[in-house]
Amino acid sequence: MKKIMDFLKNTKLRNKLLLSYLAACLIPLLITTVFIFRFSVKNMEEESMELARLYSSQIVTNIDRFMDEYGRITKAFLVDNDMLADISRMEKPSIYEEVENRMQVRRLLMRVSLMSPDVDNIMFLAANGSFYQYNSRGEIVNQGILRQQDWVAELLQAKSVLMVTPAHLKNYYETEHEDIAVTVGRRIFDYTGRETGLLLIDVNPEKLVEMNETFQTTRNNYRIRIRAARKSDGAVLYDSDVISGERTWQEVISALEEISADEKEYIVLREDTHNGEITVEAVIPRTHLMAKASRITAVSLIAIGISVSMIIGLSVILSRTILRPITELQRKIERMGDGEYAGVEAEITSDEIGILIQHYNHMVEKIQNLINDVYVAEIRQKDAKIMALRTQINPHMLYNTLESIRMKALVRGDTEVAEMIKILAKMFRASLGKDDSHNTVRTELEYVENYVKLQNVRFQGIFEYRYEAEDAILDVPVMPLVFQPIVENCIEHGYRGHHEKLKIELELTRLNENTISVIFKDNGRGMPKEKQKKLQSELTFSEHNRISLADGADGQDKSIGLKNIAERISLRFGREYFVKILESGEEGTVIEMRLPMQEGKR
Repeated sequence: MKKIMDFLKNTKLRNKLLLSYLAACLIPLLITTVFIFRFSVKNMEEESMELARLYSSQIVTNIDRFMDEYGRITKAFLVDNDMLADISRMEKPSIYEEVENRMQVRRLLMRVSLMSPDVDNIMFLAANGSFYQYNSRGEIVNQGILRQQDWVAELLQAKSVLMVTPAHLKNYYETEHEDIAVTVGRRIFDYTGRETGLLLIDVNPEKLVEMNETFQTTRNNYRIRIRAARKSDGAVLYDSDVISGERTWQEVISALEEISADEKEYIVLREDTHNGEITVEAVIPRTHLMAKASRITAVSLIAIGISVSMIIGLSVILSRTILRPITELQRKIERMGDGEYAGVEAEITSDEIGILIQHYNHMVEKIQNLINDVYVAEIRQKDAKIMALRTQINPHMLYNTLESIRMKALVRGDTEVAEMIKILAKMFRASLGKDDSHNTVRTELEYVENYVKLQNVRFQGIFEYRYEAEDAILDVPVMPLVFQPIVENCIEHGYRGHHEKLKIELELTRLNENTISVIFKDNGRGMPKEKQKKLQSELTFSEHNRISLADGADGQDKSIGLKNIAERISLRFGREYFVKILESGEEGTVIEMRLPMQEGKR
């Protein structure tokens, strides 16, 4: 149990929800299905028992009715009892008397046979050994073979007045056939009580138990076997398997054993007739009874399968509906650790999860506002410091002074110094003479060109500089002093010495309507992989590596260095604009800068 609880505690919320849905829906469904199944099976078994009792009672009633009817029919034979008594006393009648006797008995037998359409053959064995017969189909009975039948001897020795024999073959007819009959026997007595003879009526066994079509259909559906047998020796009078054609009378007659009463295989009911001489057995195989239960089981399993599929489908849909905003919220919180503060873009609902997302988005908005306030304040302080340095110098006084120095250098014949002062004056004019709104890509490129010229005067023309740009890009507004620090970085770290020139190339291209790409290339010394990786990480703007206000306080180049440029671009224009090291090795370094194309982006 503890392991199960630990598993449930540690499993994901999605699996917990799915298990909860399944448990809440399947457990009641399974309990209900099992209850209905057992209740249905029990009801079917009870109904089958009632049906079997009904069948056995009906058959007992039919047999009793059969015996009553043939008791009434055979009583009609007693109408001429005196005549039968006289005939039975004749030991050696003359031919004339014999013919007369036969005519009288035949008329009596014919009258009796007309009382029931089921009577095919009726016979009378007189006490003096005479034999009389009437057959509606003209079939003749062999008296000698008849007297050899066991059932005839049994009837002659019986003490009952009205009896019925088990089913037997009609092999005592002159005509050969394998028909079966049950014989109703009645002992005939005269007024003195002396037995005058035995009346025999052959009847088809099917007539012993007659059922309507509904009973027969129900019997066939449930495979109910009905058998009527004598209680004394088990001899069969009637078997429904023979009537339905599943067995022959020969098989039934030869198998006198009692039907198995194993309760695991059959439901067996037994009932005796009123006289107690005949037992009726009604047998229902449990396999056929359970066939309907099996169908109920199959339907139940199909219903459970469909229900499980629907429950799982609905569970997945509901789980996703609940977990999608929670998963998105979890992902956003994890990214907050990396400095990315973004709200959850999901449909806001009025439930607890929707309220939680609303509070989270509000918190993120507040954090972003606080970060922006701090960063913008820092940038403004940096810009204010630069502007203060720029405004501390009177531009006109500076330009006039530099021009005076250049003229004196020319008068003295020092053209190199004069050229350096001229270039320096142009650089001061570009950096101090314009505000941000009038600074363009063209201005930045001119500033870089003057800077390289100044360095060439200093290092005897060791640097080669060129750029390629579309005309439409040159007049795009841009932040001041964004190109020169990178070129300066190329010279400072890529310069190999006087023995090899350093080539610096700028390629300005328009990526789309909103973005300019500036590629800085040099053939100088590359940087080690560790340093490149570290610098690339520092150029990725985040709260962990942002430049503090202390950076550049001493007025060194790092105040407007590579990291400073990357941060200023990211803060002003967004994270889609950046400075990135593409490659650095023995063949040089390639750096990419992306800037907005439109002034409105600023």
